[in-house]
Amino acid sequence: MENEGVKIIWIILWILLGAGWSVLSFQWLRKSVEAIEPLPNGQKSPFRGLMLRRIVMFLLLALLLYLALRAEPLGAIAMVVAITIATWVQVIIYNQRLNSLTGRKE
Repeated sequence: MENEGVKIIWIILWILLGAGWSVLSFQWLRKSVEAIEPLPNGQKSPFRGLMLRRIVMFLLLALLLYLALRAEPLGAIAMVVAITIATWVQVIIYNQRLNSLTGRKE
Protein backbone atom coordinates (compact mmCIF):
# COMPACT_ATOMS: atom_id res chain seq x y z
CA MET A 1 0.00 0.00 0.00
CA GLU A 2 2.84 2.38 0.74
CA ASN A 3 4.20 1.86 -2.78
CA GLU A 4 0.81 2.84 -4.26
CA GLY A 5 0.76 5.96 -2.10
CA VAL A 6 4.20 6.96 -3.39
CA LYS A 7 3.04 6.44 -6.99
CA ILE A 8 0.02 8.67 -6.41
CA ILE A 9 2.24 11.36 -4.91
CA TRP A 10 4.55 11.17 -7.95
CA ILE A 11 1.59 11.43 -10.31
CA ILE A 12 0.21 14.46 -8.45
CA LEU A 13 3.68 16.05 -8.47
CA TRP A 14 4.01 15.61 -12.23
CA ILE A 15 0.50 16.96 -12.81
CA LEU A 16 1.32 20.09 -10.80
CA LEU A 17 4.68 20.48 -12.55
CA GLY A 18 2.99 20.12 -15.95
CA ALA A 19 0.28 22.66 -15.20
CA GLY A 20 2.82 25.09 -13.75
CA TRP A 21 5.10 24.62 -16.73
CA SER A 22 2.23 25.30 -19.11
CA VAL A 23 1.22 28.50 -17.35
CA LEU A 24 4.79 29.77 -17.14
CA SER A 25 5.59 28.91 -20.76
CA PHE A 26 2.38 30.45 -22.10
CA GLN A 27 2.85 33.66 -20.15
CA TRP A 28 6.43 34.05 -21.39
CA LEU A 29 5.29 33.42 -24.96
CA ARG A 30 2.38 35.86 -24.64
CA LYS A 31 4.63 38.62 -23.31
CA SER A 32 7.21 38.01 -26.04
CA VAL A 33 4.62 38.15 -28.79
CA GLU A 34 2.93 41.25 -27.39
CA ALA A 35 6.32 43.01 -27.30
CA ILE A 36 6.85 42.54 -31.06
CA GLU A 37 6.55 45.82 -32.94
CA PRO A 38 7.34 46.82 -36.51
CA LEU A 39 11.01 47.70 -36.93
CA PRO A 40 12.55 50.30 -39.20
CA ASN A 41 14.71 48.98 -42.01
CA GLY A 42 18.14 47.82 -40.96
CA GLN A 43 17.27 46.57 -37.48
CA LYS A 44 17.45 42.93 -36.53
CA SER A 45 14.25 40.97 -36.17
CA PRO A 46 13.23 39.92 -32.65
CA PHE A 47 12.13 36.53 -33.99
CA ARG A 48 15.60 35.01 -33.62
CA GLY A 49 15.54 35.57 -29.85
CA LEU A 50 11.94 34.39 -29.64
CA MET A 51 12.75 31.18 -31.51
CA LEU A 52 15.84 30.56 -29.38
CA ARG A 53 13.80 30.94 -26.18
CA ARG A 54 11.12 28.58 -27.50
CA ILE A 55 13.73 25.97 -28.44
CA VAL A 56 15.23 26.17 -24.94
CA MET A 57 11.75 25.82 -23.44
CA PHE A 58 11.08 22.80 -25.66
CA LEU A 59 14.33 21.15 -24.57
CA LEU A 60 13.54 21.79 -20.91
CA LEU A 61 10.11 20.25 -21.43
CA ALA A 62 11.76 17.22 -23.01
CA LEU A 63 13.99 16.93 -19.95
CA LEU A 64 10.95 17.12 -17.66
CA LEU A 65 9.22 14.40 -19.67
CA TYR A 66 12.30 12.21 -19.49
CA LEU A 67 12.51 12.63 -15.73
CA ALA A 68 8.80 11.91 -15.39
CA LEU A 69 9.17 8.72 -17.42
CA ARG A 70 12.08 7.62 -15.25
CA ALA A 71 10.21 8.33 -12.01
CA GLU A 72 6.68 7.17 -12.87
CA PRO A 73 5.40 6.46 -16.42
CA LEU A 74 1.79 7.21 -15.44
CA GLY A 75 3.04 10.51 -14.06
CA ALA A 76 4.47 11.38 -17.49
CA ILE A 77 1.12 10.68 -19.13
CA ALA A 78 -0.67 12.72 -16.49
CA MET A 79 1.82 15.55 -16.99
CA VAL A 80 1.20 15.63 -20.74
CA VAL A 81 -2.57 15.69 -20.18
CA ALA A 82 -2.21 18.48 -17.61
CA ILE A 83 -0.02 20.53 -19.97
CA THR A 84 -2.50 20.07 -22.81
CA ILE A 85 -5.55 21.03 -20.75
CA ALA A 86 -3.82 24.00 -19.10
CA THR A 87 -2.64 25.29 -22.48
CA TRP A 88 -6.10 24.95 -24.03
CA VAL A 89 -7.70 26.81 -21.13
CA GLN A 90 -5.14 29.62 -21.39
CA VAL A 91 -5.60 29.94 -25.15
CA ILE A 92 -9.39 30.07 -24.80
CA ILE A 93 -9.19 32.72 -22.08
CA TYR A 94 -6.63 34.77 -24.04
CA ASN A 95 -8.75 34.55 -27.20
CA GLN A 96 -11.86 35.71 -25.33
CA ARG A 97 -9.93 38.68 -23.94
CA LEU A 98 -8.69 39.63 -27.40
CA ASN A 99 -12.18 39.32 -28.86
CA SER A 100 -13.68 41.49 -26.14
CA LEU A 101 -10.97 44.13 -26.67
CA THR A 102 -11.50 44.25 -30.45
CA GLY A 103 -15.27 44.37 -29.91
CA ARG A 104 -14.86 47.47 -27.73
CA LYS A 105 -12.61 49.21 -30.28
CA GLU A 106 -15.09 48.80 -33.12
